[in-house]
Parts: sequence; C-alpha cells; structure tokens
Amino acid sequence: MKKYFVLSFLFLLAITPALAKGSADTQSQPVSSGQTVTNTQKVVSPTGNAVQNQNQVQTQNQGEEQQLSVKTQESEQLNQDVNQSLTKVSDQVHQLIDTVGAKGGIGQEVKAIAQDQLKVQDQIKSDFEGLNSRGTLKKLLIGSDKKLTQSLEQKMEQNRLMIQQLEELKLQIRNTGDLQQLQETIDLMVYQNTSLQNKIDIENKAKGIFGWLVNLFN
Repeated sequence: MKKYFVLSFLFLLAITPALAKGSADTQSQPVSSGQTVTNTQKVVSPTGNAVQNQNQVQTQNQGEEQQLSVKTQESEQLNQDVNQSLTKVSDQVHQLIDTVGAKGGIGQEVKAIAQDQLKVQDQIKSDFEGLNSRGTLKKLLIGSDKKLTQSLEQKMEQNRLMIQQLEELKLQIRNTGDLQQLQETIDLMVYQNTSLQNKIDIENKAKGIFGWLVNLFN
C-alpha cells in the first residue's frame, strides 16, 4: 500500500512540469495570435497609404486639368473679344467716313481721323495674328512675343489719342445723327482697348522656361 502511494506521488511530480508548460503555452497563444494580427495590420497599412497617395495624385491631376481647361476657355474668349472688336471698329469707322466724313468742315477732320484709325486697325490685326501664330510649345519654352505685345500697347495709346480727338470734335457738332455716329465709334474703340489690354496681360504671363535668356538679346 505504501509502495502504491509512493509511486502515485512520484507520478504526480513527474507530470506537473508538463502540465505547467502546457498551461503556459496555452496562455501565450493569444499573445502570439495578437502579434499575428498586429503584423497583418502592418502589412495592410502600407497598402492603404499607397491607395491614399494614388487618390491624392489623381485629385491633383484632375485639379490641374480643370485649371488648364479654364485657362484655355479664357484665352479663347479673349481672342474672340479682340476679333469682334476688330470687325466692329472697322465697320463703324467705314460708316463714319461715309456719313460724317462725307460732309465739309468738321466732317473732313473726322474723316482724316477715321482714315488713320483704319491703318491702326490693320496694324492691330497683324500684331494680334502674330501673337496667336506662336505655337504652344514655343510659348512654353521662350514665352510670348514681347515685341508684339509692346506694339499692341502702342496701338492702344494711338486709340486713346484718337478717342480724345473725337471727344473734342463732338463739342463742335450739333447734328444728332453725327453725334451718335461719333459716340458709337468712341465706345467701340474703348471696348477694343479693354480687349487688347486683357490679351496683353495674358500674353505677359507666358514667360517661358528660357524667356529670360531671350530677353537678354532683345
């Protein structure tokens, strides 16, 4: 009996470390699982960042495309405004020559100014077409044609002087129809100068990558 008791006691002592180890392994298993989850999260996280960065790049590209589209529309509208002003001013000046300019006295002064204005319109058209003929790539590299923009500024000044002369002649005219013709001509020339100034402002913003180098030789 004592022998059986001793054997049982020794058996318990032998299996106790094994039981303790199994318990420890069982307790550590959630930690290991937790570590696995953590590692999985670390693997997923860079992927999430990559997707986020890709979305940011796409959003940025869309924003740049929208800005380019807006600038293109603005440029097209400015070109349309200048073209309309060229047509309207030329038509109005011809009409002014045929009406007020056909009369004697002050009419001859109006006619002389109107004929000079037709020459200015031809020069404006030439400068304007020269600016628009410069390709996108060339403008990107060396910018807009500074000489042509300066030439347009000079034509605007000529317009202002002619407007002033016509305003002075208005004070000497009593005929309502003639006054109306003069005022319409003045209004269209003012409109043209506004369109030209907007065009010049846009062109001056196109500096070009190597524009500074070109300006050194101008």
